[in-house]
Amino acid sequence: MTQTNRLAKLVKATSRFPKGVRSTLWSKAFGRVVPMVGTAGIKYIEVSHNTVIVELKNHRGMQNHINQLHAVAMALLAETATGFVTGMNVPDTSIVLIKSMKIDYKRPSKGDMRAVATLTDAQIQEMQSTDKGETLVSVVLTDESGQEPVQAEMLWAWVSKSRLKK
Repeated sequence: MTQTNRLAKLVKATSRFPKGVRSTLWSKAFGRVVPMVGTAGIKYIEVSHNTVIVELKNHRGMQNHINQLHAVAMALLAETATGFVTGMNVPDTSIVLIKSMKIDYKRPSKGDMRAVATLTDAQIQEMQSTDKGETLVSVVLTDESGQEPVQAEMLWAWVSKSRLKK
C-alpha cells in the first residue's frame, strides 16, 4: 500500500492550480522550509512522485567570477531536485539525508540552469516499504543552450525519525 506523506499531499492539493501559481507557491513554501533554497531563488517547475524539475536563473547573487552560475549553486540545484523527489516518497515517519554527492564540471555553463531528478518505480517502492535505506537519485542538469555542463550523482538515505532520537 502506498503511503502518502505531507509533502506529497501538499503537492496534490495544489495540482489543480494554474502552473504559474503552483510553481510560485511551491518555491515560496519550500524556500521557507529550506531557507538557502529560497535565498537562491530556485523555482519548482514540475513536481510529481517520480520527477522533480527545478530551475535557477543566472542572477548576480548566484554568479561566479565569469558571470555564470557558481559551482556551488549548480550543486544546490541538483541537491534540491533530488532531495525533493526523495522526500516526496518516504513516509512522514522517516527523514531524508544527503549521504554523498559527486559533481563533475565539464565546461562553463551558459545562462540559467535546470535540474531534472527522477526515481524509478522500484526506488519509490523501496522507500515506501522500508524504514531505512539509500538510493542513487538520477539528475540531469542542463543550461540555456540545452547542453549538460555538469554531471552529478546524488546518494540519498532515509531513516526512521525514531532511530535518530536514540
